[in-house]
Amino acid sequence: MQVLIADDHSIVRSGLTHLVGELDEQATVVAATSFGQVGAILDQGTSFDLIVMDLRMPGLGGLDEVEALVKRVAPVPVAVFSMIESPDEMRAVLSRGVRAFIPKSTDDVLVVNILRLVMAGGSYVPPVLGMPGGAAAATASRAAPPSLFDGLTRRQLEVLDLLTQGLSNQDIGERLGLNLSTVKTHVTGVLKALGVGSRTQAVLLVKETGRDRLV
Repeated sequence: MQVLIADDHSIVRSGLTHLVGELDEQATVVAATSFGQVGAILDQGTSFDLIVMDLRMPGLGGLDEVEALVKRVAPVPVAVFSMIESPDEMRAVLSRGVRAFIPKSTDDVLVVNILRLVMAGGSYVPPVLGMPGGAAAATASRAAPPSLFDGLTRRQLEVLDLLTQGLSNQDIGERLGLNLSTVKTHVTGVLKALGVGSRTQAVLLVKETGRDRLV
């Protein structure tokens, strides 16, 4: 797996490189510090499986250039990792074909899972863009992109939902009518499907996506 990370801040590039390593420990990361450098790297004919880029870097003039990049590298997914907090700006970016808008305030665990979702062909929209807003929001909801939780079975979603409520394995078993061994099996399956290493990380992932309930 080869990933291009474009950001003019070294600490951000280092952090993203670490997270890509969590996604695939065999991944190779190529770094760019300007939009011009992104173009130069692509001109060399290097192929990538994923591009993660900032929007506030030298040489990037506007969203038309972002759209041109998305079209140039298609079907390689492009994810934006940005400090932008304005919902309108986020929507404008996503309308240019970007597969994920990831605010830089996003928890590390969720970033890894978002990148995993994008690599699997899905898209990610920040929870702030999913707020209720009448008919337009209802239409957007019907056309919602794949969720991080799409890979879970109905029973696993029920178990995860109860985990977020702070229930122990014993309590979950009593609530769902399952024996303790079966609950442990479901919990293990949930953690594996979400790509996290603990119950706490799974719960945090749910909270970061803004979901109150899963079932």
